[in-house]
Amino acid sequence: MAQHRTTLLFILGAILFLSLGFWESRAHRTPMAVEDSSPWMIEGGPDRDGIPAIHEPRFESLAEADVYLEDDGLGLVVTERGEARFYPYQILVWHEAVNDVFRGREILVSYAPLTFSGAVYDRTLGDQVLTFGVSGKLMDNNTILYDIQTESLWSQLKGEGVEGPLTGERLGRLPAEVLSWASFKRVYPNGEILSRQTGADRDYTQNPYGREGYWDSAAVWFPLSHEDERLPAKTIIHGYEEDGIAVAYPAEYVQEADDERILRSAYWFAWASAYPNTLLY
Repeated sequence: MAQHRTTLLFILGAILFLSLGFWESRAHRTPMAVEDSSPWMIEGGPDRDGIPAIHEPRFESLAEADVYLEDDGLGLVVTERGEARFYPYQILVWHEAVNDVFRGREILVSYAPLTFSGAVYDRTLGDQVLTFGVSGKLMDNNTILYDIQTESLWSQLKGEGVEGPLTGERLGRLPAEVLSWASFKRVYPNGEILSRQTGADRDYTQNPYGREGYWDSAAVWFPLSHEDERLPAKTIIHGYEEDGIAVAYPAEYVQEADDERILRSAYWFAWASAYPNTLLY
């Protein structure tokens, strides 16, 4: 009997040890390299549309938005002919995609929290206007979107079809600037701000990733298909890709970048995974 009790205690201890090891590795996950450098998709947690894209965005004034937006909070800014719109990350972190129309152009405003990548694309592809949702899948930690019309899957960071009828197709990239709320108020006092009236029940004063400490740590939650140690994994960069050549600048040097290029912001680990042969300046 005593021998059986000892055996049982040993088994329970082993299970506890392995469980603790698993959760510790989950909490401190670091990038993993695999032999095949091509990106690959995993389930990211929520099912399709579990993170609800915004399809009929509303906008509010600076005074209305100033009630809850944090001065140091960032957002994507789209401008054209003197008009400006601010899409706060405080809202985008809960939705990741906004299907909008700005100055007559059908646009996709997108943000992937795990890769800190914001980008704006033209939703018109050929003679078709695409409408985007969030698939629930990830590729190298980056959000995978889908279009309702063909159900093709799209890389948020690259704006490229990665699975389905539109594989290999690319959305046109549009200029967008990442600004703090304080800067936007100063530069564009008459601008429009994406409203909290999204149709979803969310607390836009809370950050779901902040509770996990994701942005304050060096941890990368899911494995990567490519690892590049030229910069710390979560260095924020601004980059562009053109004619097969990708270039990245650490954010602190972005003033030195060619301002005629359409730059996209992201964590270095995400950009280097998407563009393994990136030239770094």
